[in-house]
Amino acid sequence: MPPPGDADLLLRAEQVEAMIAPNPPHTAVIILTLEDGRSFTLYGVPYEIVVAINKLQHPDQYSDFGSRESVFEVLLHFRDELKTVGSRLIRVVVDELDYSTGLYSAKAEFDLGGIVLRKRMIPSHAIYLALLFDKPIYVLKRLVDEQEEMERRMRERERLSSPEEEDE
Repeated sequence: MPPPGDADLLLRAEQVEAMIAPNPPHTAVIILTLEDGRSFTLYGVPYEIVVAINKLQHPDQYSDFGSRESVFEVLLHFRDELKTVGSRLIRVVVDELDYSTGLYSAKAEFDLGGIVLRKRMIPSHAIYLALLFDKPIYVLKRLVDEQEEMERRMRERERLSSPEEEDE
């Protein structure tokens, strides 16, 4: 389903990676590579989601699901039995940032026979559902622009606050 004709442009995620960030602080992240070539990163996502997304995307690397599984891994085992849920899921849209908490929200859209039900969700959970059922994931362009601007400002602050090396 194409993005709606809203004033806000949605960017489709072409690739989803879940990992532990290699640079300190080593936090769990989901990186969405978008159709315009930019990326959008969700920081501090639950570790269980990172594990579950990787097991979903790379099952050959995770033959043993271990003795203690998260609900996300259990859902992966029962994906075929959950086809009704998957068939009703239209898409996921990361569309909101609460500026007071710094937390993003997403909406999962479900088709209930001509009526669209939008459920506000934790973005990493909604993204997992979309990946589980092979549904499109979108991010509001404004949020991507804001994240890029914030990262630019942080890099500029780091540059200005780091002591300059003097020539001897």
